[in-house]
Amino acid sequence: MKRIIALISILWALGAVAQEAKKLPSLHTEGRWLVDKHGNQVVLHGVMDTPNMYFNDQRWGWYWTDGTTYDSNGANKCLAYFEKLFKGMQKAKCDVFRLHLDPAWTNDPSDSYVYPGSNGQASDASGEADIKKFNPDRLETFLPSLYLKLAKMAMDYGMYVVVRPPGVCPGNLKVGDYYQAYLTKVWDIFSNQKFVKDHAGQISIELANEPVSLKNAQNQDDSKALHDYFQPIVDKIRENGFSGIVWVPGTTWQQNYRGYAEYPIEGENIGYAVHDYCGWYGCSDDNPDPQNKINNFHESVPVIDFAPVIITEVDWSPVNPDAEGHYNESGTWVKPNYGTWATGSTSKWGKAYKAMLDYFGNISMTLSGTGCLFDIDKLLSTGNVYPAFNGLEEACGKACMDWYAEYYKVNYPHADDEAETGDFYTVQSFAGEKDAYDLMIGDKAYLSMKLNYADGHTKDVSEVATYTIDNPLVVEVKNGYLIALSDGDATITASYTDVKGTVWQASFTVKVSKFEISGMTSMSSLSEIVEDHFAMLNKESQKLFYGSDAQNLGYDDANMVINNKNINGYMFKAEPISGREGCFLLRLITLSGSEYSIWGSPGYLNGYSTVADCSFILGLNNQYGQDVKDGAVWEINYENGKGFTLKNMYTGKYLRDNASASSEAPVYMDFLKVGGTAGVNAVQRDINDDAVYTLQGQKIATRSQWNTLPRGVYIVNGKKVIK
Repeated sequence: MKRIIALISILWALGAVAQEAKKLPSLHTEGRWLVDKHGNQVVLHGVMDTPNMYFNDQRWGWYWTDGTTYDSNGANKCLAYFEKLFKGMQKAKCDVFRLHLDPAWTNDPSDSYVYPGSNGQASDASGEADIKKFNPDRLETFLPSLYLKLAKMAMDYGMYVVVRPPGVCPGNLKVGDYYQAYLTKVWDIFSNQKFVKDHAGQISIELANEPVSLKNAQNQDDSKALHDYFQPIVDKIRENGFSGIVWVPGTTWQQNYRGYAEYPIEGENIGYAVHDYCGWYGCSDDNPDPQNKINNFHESVPVIDFAPVIITEVDWSPVNPDAEGHYNESGTWVKPNYGTWATGSTSKWGKAYKAMLDYFGNISMTLSGTGCLFDIDKLLSTGNVYPAFNGLEEACGKACMDWYAEYYKVNYPHADDEAETGDFYTVQSFAGEKDAYDLMIGDKAYLSMKLNYADGHTKDVSEVATYTIDNPLVVEVKNGYLIALSDGDATITASYTDVKGTVWQASFTVKVSKFEISGMTSMSSLSEIVEDHFAMLNKESQKLFYGSDAQNLGYDDANMVINNKNINGYMFKAEPISGREGCFLLRLITLSGSEYSIWGSPGYLNGYSTVADCSFILGLNNQYGQDVKDGAVWEINYENGKGFTLKNMYTGKYLRDNASASSEAPVYMDFLKVGGTAGVNAVQRDINDDAVYTLQGQKIATRSQWNTLPRGVYIVNGKKVIK
């Protein structure tokens, strides 16, 4: 009821009677949230679509049957069609629409025309990655006559608009390349439109669609390359006077945002646009564990900690044996389904996906198409909305219509001119989740500083509160997270000024300790390595192996590694290979205790690379090695008094460090498991799969609370896990 009252002044004019709709509330970013002018946190849900005769199933025209073309007459037909869709979206409780500036309108139909800015494009560029026909004049023409009319229409029906550029990224990008110049040209034209600048609180920009590989200006892998590619485009947009939200993509078809953790896009009103399909982030119908999904998403998309995120493409439907499958963008076979890009089930993958949305709280989303949410043909014939795929429970249409109806009641924007009075705006208290924190060096713990209001709702202000620290050498606060720097004690005071000007404060203490390699125990048999996870320590150098920067294998001082939470993990799991005695695959285990996945595939230690002198963590092919046969197969032996050796079955040589396995002589390793067994037996007598225990057998949390625990050693599912 509160939502209805709050929005009635906005939505009353959106009914059947043609009236001028009141402007949607303005949005901006604040910490990791979208917020309205009053600081109320907002999360949006909707669909994407594209004005294209082919992708719209010829519903508003088709050249071969009625002569419709991409001209002014075609634009009028397209607008009439989309108004019907927007009415349906409103009924389906959508409050955001992702608009593709479809290249069908911006491409020049002349056979002789070639866009001068396409110089440098690969000769085999095809489809929407081919920009040879892009004509800036046509973009200038169809912005006011089509695209912005669609945007205004969507806003009139209660939806914010995210605008995507024409086409998709080519497979390989490089800082300073022709495609960066193309994107700059597109957004220079778009952000100079008066209507766009006047509606900066309602229209936002998604800079690019599905970059795959992006290298620096020297054509090398570089964690700063993403920043250096997109920051100049953002700067041009701001130079033109557009102050609204800019959504920045990652690589690997919008799955990889790790580089932004160190080099985020600078400036105000920055968010990140992500894609998610069944099988990505280590989650599928075959592996639908919600906590694993959360952990892997967080590892791949660390920007979730400090900026709002919108998933601009996602869909799913279950296996349909009567349909045909397809290969997705990465060349992976997708099982036949009911008409979505990904194959999955709501009760499995969808359950984990929603758990992730609710866990982070700051993720908006648009389904990959209007037809993924509701049945378009039934809408056109009846004027009513029905879930897509005949209401199939296991498909995204039914699930999202149900979810959107619930989400619509919370985290919604309030009118810009709403009076900041009453219980909704009256703060009663300010407090953190804990009065004291016990951390290990390198720990990162979310503070969860919340305002409690008179009407009962709460607001997390961890990222925007200010903090005073009496011992800044011990701990710092960044983006609402405590970061443990060195051992010692500190007292922190958090302050926040509410909309009425009242300053609220809360204090808490922090104790930081070190974790030592001496706290781990050496293994002494092959039987042990298949029972417990273990760290691999070179006995001579006293250095540990670890996963770093997606697929890279790191190698550094042991105590530095175990106290560094910026790595993927340093524990390994040995998987025996059937029929090959003494041979194993070694899978990396993440810091959270889950099995590491890289780009949706299990992450194994590979001992040889054809492109560089290195070992690495990557998926397998049918030959047990991404680059070469047996590159990920290890013959492991143990010698009493000396330790373990790892012989790579491709090179026939021993692993010494993070270079390719190349030592002729055996190199001895300590395989180290977590020391101390007190309490393990007690726990195993009454295992709760969702429970987390101390080494003394005391239940202290559930798996869903894992990220709130201090760093240390715990028992999960009867096994010791390092956090």
